[in-house]
Amino acid sequence: MNSKLVSVVIVSKDRKKDLIDCIDSYLKSSYKQLEIIVLDNGSRPPLFSWFTKKYPGVKLITSEFNIGAAAGRNLGLKEAKGEYILFTDDDAYADKNMVENLVAVFEKNPKAGIVQPLVYDRENKQMLQGAGHDINLTTGRIWAAGVKVKDIGQYNGLREVLMCGCVWMVKKEVFKKIGNYDEDYFIPYEDSDFSIRTAKAGFKLYCYSRAKTWHRGFKSTFVHPRIEWLGITSPERAYRVARNKMIFMRKHSPLPNSLIFFFILMPAYAFVHSIIIISARRFDILLKYFLGLISGTIYAITYPLNKKIIQTYQDFDKKLEGFKMLLLAWTDPITWILNPNIQTVLDLGCGQGKPMEFIKYRIKIKKSLGVDLFEPYIQEAKQKKIHGEYMIADIRKLNLPAKSFDLVMASHVLEHLPQKDAWKVLENMEAMAGKQVIAVTPIGEHYHQLEDGNILQMHLCAFTPQDFIDRGYKIKKYGWKWLLGDHGIVHTIKNDMIRKLLYTFNILITPIYYYFQGSCDYIFVAFKNLEDDN
Repeated sequence: MNSKLVSVVIVSKDRKKDLIDCIDSYLKSSYKQLEIIVLDNGSRPPLFSWFTKKYPGVKLITSEFNIGAAAGRNLGLKEAKGEYILFTDDDAYADKNMVENLVAVFEKNPKAGIVQPLVYDRENKQMLQGAGHDINLTTGRIWAAGVKVKDIGQYNGLREVLMCGCVWMVKKEVFKKIGNYDEDYFIPYEDSDFSIRTAKAGFKLYCYSRAKTWHRGFKSTFVHPRIEWLGITSPERAYRVARNKMIFMRKHSPLPNSLIFFFILMPAYAFVHSIIIISARRFDILLKYFLGLISGTIYAITYPLNKKIIQTYQDFDKKLEGFKMLLLAWTDPITWILNPNIQTVLDLGCGQGKPMEFIKYRIKIKKSLGVDLFEPYIQEAKQKKIHGEYMIADIRKLNLPAKSFDLVMASHVLEHLPQKDAWKVLENMEAMAGKQVIAVTPIGEHYHQLEDGNILQMHLCAFTPQDFIDRGYKIKKYGWKWLLGDHGIVHTIKNDMIRKLLYTFNILITPIYYYFQGSCDYIFVAFKNLEDDN
C-alpha cells in the first residue's frame, strides 16, 4: 500500500498556526511515502523567516505576492513527484489514516480521478462541513452535501460525487489528460472547474467516508452578515465572486442553460445582490462587485479568444524578460553614476538584493558581501545567488578594514536609522571604500508601510539632496512620487498587465528624469568618487 509516492501540496497565506497543525498532521500520517510541498502565497512576514528551521524536510516555494489558489497549486504541482497529488487548504488537518484510505480507493478503482475525504468542522468535530459538491448548470448555484449536519452514517461508504473541495487527492494521469488548474479563476470556482473538466475527461470523482479531515472553514470577517451570506468577505472577494461565476458558466454551461443564466438569472442576481450590499452601506464592496460583473461579461463575450490573448501576452512577457533586465540595468539610477572600474562591492542593508542584480548585469564583480539585520531577506538573497558572501549584522557596528571594497553602497537604508547614526554609518562607508560610495534615499519625508513583518523598515529620519551636497557628494534625482511612491499609481493598481505597462512607461521616461532633474521628487542617489578626492 505504501509503495506509491503521494505529494501533499499546501497553498498558504498568513495562517501560521493553522499551517503548522496541517503539516504536523501529515507528518504523523500512517502512510509514509509522502512528500510535503508548501507554497507561501505572499504571507507577511514570509514563511521562510521561520519555516526552514522548523520543517527542514518540507519543500517551501515562495511567491512574493498572492497569486491565487489556482496558480499556487500549479506551482506546487511543478515540484510534485508523486503518483498521487493531494491538495489541502492550509486550515484543514488530516486524520492519520486519511492518506492511506484515499490511496486505497485509487488502487481499487482504476477509473477514479479525484477522491476526497469527509470534511468535518474543527470546532465541532462530529459536525460535517462537506461530503462532496454539486452544481446547477442553469442557475450556477453550488452546494455541498452534508453542510452543518451531524454525522450519523448517512454518507458512509464510497459515493460518487460531481465535484470535490477543501481536501482532495488527484491521480497524476488526470493532469496529463486535462492540464493544470485554470488560472483565470484566481479564487473561487477553480476547484469546481477542475472537477468538471476531470469528469468530462471520463474519470470518476468520489467521496470516501473512511478518510477524514477537519476544516476550520468560514470565519466571520465582520463585513456584514447579509453580505457574508452571499459568500463575500471583502471587496476583493466581491469582485472574484461576481466575475468567476460568469466565467465558470460560460465555460461549462450548455448553450440553452447558458442563455437562461446570462440573460435572465444573472441580471436578477446582480439586482438582488446589489440591494443586499447597499442595505449594508458597503459601497466599496458594491463598486468591486460591479467591476467583477463587467470583467465577467467581457470574458464571456470574448471567450474563447481571450485565452489566446492572455497566453500571447504571457509568452511575450516571458520573452521580454532578458530585455527588461537589460533596460533596468541601464536605467536604474545607481547605474548612471557607477564607477566602471569597481570589482568588489559591500552592500549595506542589502535586503533581497535588487540593486546588486543590476550592477552585476553591467559589471563583472569578483567579490561581493551583502549585510543585513533581517535574516529572511538574507535567505531570499541567497536563493537568488545575489552576493558571494553574506553577513547578518547591524551596519552601525560593522568594523571592516579600511578600503576593503571598491564600492560601498547603502540603497534605501540610511532613512531607517536615527539621523545621527546614519551620518556615522556614512563616515564608516567612506572609510571602508576604496573607489566609490553610493547612498540612495527618498527626497524628504516619505510614508513607508511596514512589509514582511520587518520593523526595521520604519523610516526614522529624512534627508534632502543638499544634506549630502554639503558633505561633498554629487547628486542624481530620480522618479515622481505620484507614480512610484507608496501611494503612487503603481502601488494602487492591482492589475498585473497595467502595472507592467506603468513600469515600462517609467523606464521609457528615464531620460526625462536624467535631463530634467528639477522635476524629480521621489528619490536621490548621493555618490562620492574617492579617487577624485585623492
